[in-house]
Amino acid sequence: MKICPECKISVGGSAVICPLCGSKLLNSSSAADDISLYPDFSIPTKPRSKFPFLAKLFAFISLVAILVCGFIDLILNHRFTWSLFVIGGIAVLWVSLGTHLLTDINLNYKLMLDLCALSLYLILIDKLTGWKQWSVDYVIPILYIGVMITTIVLALVFREFWREYILSLIAICLLGLGPLFIFFTSKSPMRYLCLAAAILAAVLLIGLLFFASGKLFSEWKRRMKL
Repeated sequence: MKICPECKISVGGSAVICPLCGSKLLNSSSAADDISLYPDFSIPTKPRSKFPFLAKLFAFISLVAILVCGFIDLILNHRFTWSLFVIGGIAVLWVSLGTHLLTDINLNYKLMLDLCALSLYLILIDKLTGWKQWSVDYVIPILYIGVMITTIVLALVFREFWREYILSLIAICLLGLGPLFIFFTSKSPMRYLCLAAAILAAVLLIGLLFFASGKLFSEWKRRMKL
């Protein structure tokens, strides 16, 4: 009886090569020394990721942009003014990239974090430039509408992950009701965009409660381990 070192099968008769793979057969006595008693669990080496290099490159570009803008701002205005906005924008961009690349939370929660960070940044710019309320009257409501439309598209495209997205959809809907406060406290004619964002959030929330209430409560029980 001979043994194939590749297929690990026994072959009888006078065969010299394995009928399956064509490898040279070994005698059972010598094969015992060549064939491992345990399977090989060696982990294949992965190619080096390019992410660390890209992170260093982006950090270098960000630092150069901050230094150049600060230098120009200091020469022209003798103090730091608009360059602070550049620094804040780069910081928000770093937060967004870190959230998307280094965390494994679902995309809806990442969009919510992006929305909150960008909203705070825009409000800060508005405050530092005289508080014209352009940030809260129309820019932030447009962002809210964009995020809610994006979440609807994601839910339709990734239907197989509907169960994972449903709680984040509810959270985005509740967050989208926030512009109602701006609508009732602002006197700008553009405040109706806030009302539109709140109405869209309410419609989406009611739709989820009507058509996906069973999945919503089952997912809530699963998350809460009830």
